[in-house]
Amino acid sequence: MKHVSDKRYERVSLIEIPGGKDKRNMKKLLLILLLIGAVSFGCKQEQVITQLEVGRGKLYAGLSLEAVQHLENAEQEEDNKVEPRALLILAYSNAISTGAARMHNVEADYQTKRDRRVGELGEYEMKRILHILGERHRVQKDAIQVLIDKGAPAVPFVLEDIVKNRYRNVHGDFVQILMGIGGEGINEILKAVSDSKTPPAVRIQLVRIVGDIGDTSAAAELEALHNATTDEGLKMEINTALYHLGNEGAEAKIVKGLTDANPAVRRSAAKSMMYLKEHPTDMLIDALDDSDDTVRMDITKALRKYPDAGAVDGLVAILTDGSSLATKQSAIDTLNHYAENGFADGLAGRLIVLLANPEVVNHEDRLRIVQLLKKPALIKQIQEADQYDNLPHKLDVYFRETETNDMVKDALNELLLVLE
Repeated sequence: MKHVSDKRYERVSLIEIPGGKDKRNMKKLLLILLLIGAVSFGCKQEQVITQLEVGRGKLYAGLSLEAVQHLENAEQEEDNKVEPRALLILAYSNAISTGAARMHNVEADYQTKRDRRVGELGEYEMKRILHILGERHRVQKDAIQVLIDKGAPAVPFVLEDIVKNRYRNVHGDFVQILMGIGGEGINEILKAVSDSKTPPAVRIQLVRIVGDIGDTSAAAELEALHNATTDEGLKMEINTALYHLGNEGAEAKIVKGLTDANPAVRRSAAKSMMYLKEHPTDMLIDALDDSDDTVRMDITKALRKYPDAGAVDGLVAILTDGSSLATKQSAIDTLNHYAENGFADGLAGRLIVLLANPEVVNHEDRLRIVQLLKKPALIKQIQEADQYDNLPHKLDVYFRETETNDMVKDALNELLLVLE
């Protein structure tokens, strides 16, 4: 009896006692299902994609016609209209500039809408377009043109970004915008130049833009600024701008600036050498040895425009000195130009001797020398050199017995194959 009653007791405990194992398992199951449902609901909520997001993606992917449809809807749906309006004008512009609008017979409609919206562009839309420029998308050229077409009202915002050094990688685009707007923006640019809060390097850049725009109405204010400032570098840049605007009396001051003790003055003078009607060749050649890298680079460019055989020594020296990569490349371009136009006879032989010089320890310098030797004009010099010099043989011996860098050897091998 006792054994039977024990089993009955066990049976009751399994089925009837509250909070038993089955009930606990059920609770766990319900909790898991509830959590899965919550996560699933959250995921569904996150997967909602707005018309603005789709339109932005289409535009940046180059599908401007499709982008227009989504962005027009986004303009209606979004509480904040700034981004859809900024993107929409770019979508119209891109569809027109790429020819997609013409192919689908909507060019006239898009042009009308674009023109209206350019006139309606406000501060925040323009700032958004500048931000998009900084991100660098397929619509880069269209964004530039929209701001150029907006004209003078866009200038303060472009200047603000330049002065505050925002979007540094697209400052060249900002210069293009200011140049495109032209005389309409001169007053704002000069105001920024006169502002003491504008960094000195930016003031010089802005004066350069004024000179490049070429609006003679700026001359009087530039002269006043020249008399008021104590910044010698800025004064020299103003001299250059005034020269661009027709003041030929500024030329002597610019030339004199090449030998000034202040490097900022020499930089401004060197950059101006390409534009002078009378170029002081001897001074340009001397300036190839200037202590300032920027000066040397601009002088190599000026000597490309005004070639002189006497500059070859200085240009060759730059190939292995402490100049920047940009300056060395500019010297290479100028030397190649000289070789093409008969101003550097015997250059190939000199370069081969330089290549084999044990003092040229930087393999990148040797690589650049070989790359210059691979230019058609230099290959022709090697092939036409006196047989006694045997330049191809000298290159081959250097390749087999001296050069150790793989990159240089590869370039040399390519050159030797051409010379076979």
